[in-house]
Amino acid sequence: MILPRGLVLLTTCWIFATWCICIGVRPPIQPSIASYLPGIRLFIASLAIGLCVAWPMLRLSERPSRAPMSQVLIDFVTLAVLMHVVIWPLRLATNWSIDRMGLIDLFLFSWGLLIAAILSMTIGSRLAIERVAAMILILVISLLGPIAYFLCLRFDWALPPIWLDGPILGVLRDTLGGGLNPDALSWESTFGVGFAAAAAWMVVILMGISASKSVKVPSQNLG
Repeated sequence: MILPRGLVLLTTCWIFATWCICIGVRPPIQPSIASYLPGIRLFIASLAIGLCVAWPMLRLSERPSRAPMSQVLIDFVTLAVLMHVVIWPLRLATNWSIDRMGLIDLFLFSWGLLIAAILSMTIGSRLAIERVAAMILILVISLLGPIAYFLCLRFDWALPPIWLDGPILGVLRDTLGGGLNPDALSWESTFGVGFAAAAAWMVVILMGISASKSVKVPSQNLG
């Protein structure tokens, strides 16, 4: 499996385009943390959209992969490297502590790993209904939090629990704390996503092992 050069190009274009839209190419008249922070928060949210929605949509619209697990892992490592190049230098334009940057990093890529587990179980399928169902599930995971939050504000209901945030709203919530260290609830929700991603990949690996054993035909002695 070689480096997905097409994915590298598309990801680079995505990062550059969202940077221009969210932050811009010209500095503000009075550069300050307060002037950069809203654009940086939107930029990180756009990275979450690219990782958790655009990438799965791209792979599920292609031909079935012959090595789905390897393809997904190589894709994920490629995306993680490209996004880390731009995420951590953002500390220079914010007052975020290392703990907060670590929380944002862990939260974003834990969700990415969870989505990747779903993707690895479906991009090898030739059934259109399975691929469509996987994309619907991924969209629900990614967008349920923002939709629920909007409805709660619209109808003056109690705010939804933090575990319902999903990757997009969760990243916006984690980037709202500024220079303060993350609270215990934020760490607990992030570790929860990480454990869910680890459990999902355990299921994927076990399914892969059982599938490889089932295709082996035992030798028969006809003599």
